[in-house]
Amino acid sequence: MDIGKWAEIHRLKKIEGMSNSAIAKQMGSCHKTVAKALSMEDPKKSETESKSILDPFHEKIDEIIQKYPTLSGVRVYEKLIECGYQGKVGLVRTHLKKIRPVKKKRVYMEVNYDPAEAMQIDWGSCDKIQVGNSLRKLYVFVAVLCYSRMIYIEFTLSMRKEEFYRCIVNSLNFFQGIPSKIIIDNLKTAVVEGGGRNAKFHPEFLALCGHYLIEPIACAVRDPESKGRVEDGVKYVKNNALAGYDEKLVTFDDYRQHASFWRDEIANVRIHGTTRKKPIDLFAEEKTKLRALPERVFDSDIVIPIIATPMARVNFDCNKYSVPPTFARKSLTLRANDKLVKIFDGITEIAMHIRSFEKGKLFILPEHQELLFKLRKVSQIKQREAELDSLCPEAKSFRLELVKKQAKPSIHIQKILKLTNIYGNTEVAQAINKSFEFHVFDSAYIENLILQYRRKKDIPSPIPLSPIRKELIEEVTIDPPNLSEYDDLFGLH
Repeated sequence: MDIGKWAEIHRLKKIEGMSNSAIAKQMGSCHKTVAKALSMEDPKKSETESKSILDPFHEKIDEIIQKYPTLSGVRVYEKLIECGYQGKVGLVRTHLKKIRPVKKKRVYMEVNYDPAEAMQIDWGSCDKIQVGNSLRKLYVFVAVLCYSRMIYIEFTLSMRKEEFYRCIVNSLNFFQGIPSKIIIDNLKTAVVEGGGRNAKFHPEFLALCGHYLIEPIACAVRDPESKGRVEDGVKYVKNNALAGYDEKLVTFDDYRQHASFWRDEIANVRIHGTTRKKPIDLFAEEKTKLRALPERVFDSDIVIPIIATPMARVNFDCNKYSVPPTFARKSLTLRANDKLVKIFDGITEIAMHIRSFEKGKLFILPEHQELLFKLRKVSQIKQREAELDSLCPEAKSFRLELVKKQAKPSIHIQKILKLTNIYGNTEVAQAINKSFEFHVFDSAYIENLILQYRRKKDIPSPIPLSPIRKELIEEVTIDPPNLSEYDDLFGLH
């Protein structure tokens, strides 16, 4: 009991001689309070000895506050319920004021808004989270309807302007209507320079406002009164939606799902501290006065010009995405949102990937890989054909006949080129000329002709190389061998 009240009740009773009813009427207290005060000889002692249902949980509260210093009274209350507390939230709040006194702050003038008059938006910076093998910064976008305090939140991994515009579009879709004004802080994605009435807005932000016919209003510098709704909303998100959920919020998908749950099941159905009503109930009135959304959705995708690498990849947001190999080294256009990454050649879509928020990843579509193998195989075949044609004047005619007569001419061409590595270009060219004379077009016949020639000349056949790892020998570039030099050396001509 308040000591001042206790002292006045005792004075009126013992000095003025007033009755309990008269004292209660004069003090504005009930009869029970007067009777209790008169029964107390020492209010300090009685206050000290009074017991509370919250007393057994003081140690648990200290533990919670030590871990989460700014945790709201409601979240502390929810955690105590998990531990068996059966009291009311008011006792928790009163105790928190004692152990965590509120610092004196500047007093601001209350700004009132009519239904559907304005929406305030802002960003909040959160902790870093693990996305795959990467550590990324987490942000929260908060939009609040100023009249009903209906709130929309969305977690993102960046604050780039396209992300900002997309969140605004999503918030309007969530509210299913458009207010008259949109109030923003001096965000670089919206305000190019200045502030308040002198603010110069970003052209793309003005395009968004023009699409929805909504009036943009920039807050003056250091003017919390003009953006109090959303600033309180950001603090509310950090202290209520995030604090104390460490064990549940691990992945980015966890945060996305938690945003919807917290928004619909907690934030918008609570009794608001200022209005003393549920935002969802006030929103029922405000919703009828919001303007209808336009049929055409505002384009908030990220659109950037991009050049495909020689490996037929495009780099975006620290990852690589494949394109068809025929578009390697070409100038393309990339379009991305929070779900998809699309690549265009002009107006033609050539690739579509699921967007990843990890870093350093490579994403290749199976059809791109398959096409790459086909093109590579065709390129190798053409290269081998050109190499065979260069052996001698008759080689191209030989190859064309070989293609007509053999079911798998590429295999024969490959075998003939291998013979050049063993016996040299000169002997293979001689065998091709001989084979063309007899109208036999076969790699085995070419080899037989070479062996017959060597037997007649009594020339030993070289031993072909058989490396343990063929790829090592294929990577070595050497000049074509001239075996006639060895013939001259041993006088075999």
